[in-house]
Amino acid sequence: MYISYHYEGVRYRHYNGNSLALKIYPNRCTDEQDKLRQLNLLKSKFNDALESGWAPTEEVITIPILRDALTQVLADKLASNLSSTYKKNLVGIHKLFTKFLLPNELNRTYDHLKLHRVEEFLNTFRSSERNYINRRRCLGVFFNEIVRREWGKSNLASRTPPAKAKAVLHIPYNDDQLKQLLDFLKKTSPNLYLCCLLTYGCLLRPHREILRLKRKHITEDLSQIMLSGNENKSGKVRRVFVPVYVQEELRKRLERITDPEANIFTQHKEHYNESYFNLMWRRARRAMIEKGLLFDGQTIYSFRHTAAIKVYRKTKDPHVLQQLLQHSSMSVTLNYLRGLGEVNDERLKDMMPELW
Repeated sequence: MYISYHYEGVRYRHYNGNSLALKIYPNRCTDEQDKLRQLNLLKSKFNDALESGWAPTEEVITIPILRDALTQVLADKLASNLSSTYKKNLVGIHKLFTKFLLPNELNRTYDHLKLHRVEEFLNTFRSSERNYINRRRCLGVFFNEIVRREWGKSNLASRTPPAKAKAVLHIPYNDDQLKQLLDFLKKTSPNLYLCCLLTYGCLLRPHREILRLKRKHITEDLSQIMLSGNENKSGKVRRVFVPVYVQEELRKRLERITDPEANIFTQHKEHYNESYFNLMWRRARRAMIEKGLLFDGQTIYSFRHTAAIKVYRKTKDPHVLQQLLQHSSMSVTLNYLRGLGEVNDERLKDMMPELW
């Protein structure tokens, strides 16, 4: 929505009150009545300003063409504090989408883009539900930002047909397997061993939180790990209690580290790249499978899955688990448990039919 008028023969268009230094944003409203009220307020304010002698100094039709809008959104996302994997996905969808569109589509504003063209693009990723969902979500990031900046009216990606990926059961480690795996990794790959131990014992995320751990993040008595909002996925300050068996391994590692800014794995200020633990896992995986220590589909994250199950079975309280996992909402935690086959549901066993 916008207001429009002619001034000295030139047409001006305003989507918000920025030109009058007013915080009036009709297109940010989700309720249609609120949007209309904001629009009428915008109209009234500009009418008053014009009648009192205010004059627009420049044409306000500053909406960029689609090519520039997509490029600007991507640049801003790449400059933000997002994971390298997330950024890589955005770069990929930007490249594919701009290559798919015709020049006349890229050289016009977003609102000229047709829904069927977005659907045609996304349908090229129908090889699997998961692939389609991921591509649709990434494209929606661009469209959401374009709408937020008031360069367009609605997110076209959200109007395309959704897909639902088939649930995958994550396979945790059993007790014997857990012990044998950790014993094997302790002998063959000390860094990977410590990573897996922290993933299990502290429920930290390996590739973003554990990889970047510095000496300063661990208290002197080794009982806690403290992470600021920009150092963990939740964006909040996170305090993690460290079990005694993890403290013992940390003590050996930290004896050699005096610089508080030193990474606990590299022992220098720089950390390894984000694929480091994945690479170490791939190298160890074949040997672990040959020895019967690992099942297909089990990963570093399976240590976190295993810990989550143990916590839930001990407490029967998903709220506790949500805090330990640092999930943004309870629905995320419940989905996590469903993926582990834990909430499908224990209550059902008491409902099974009996035979007189």
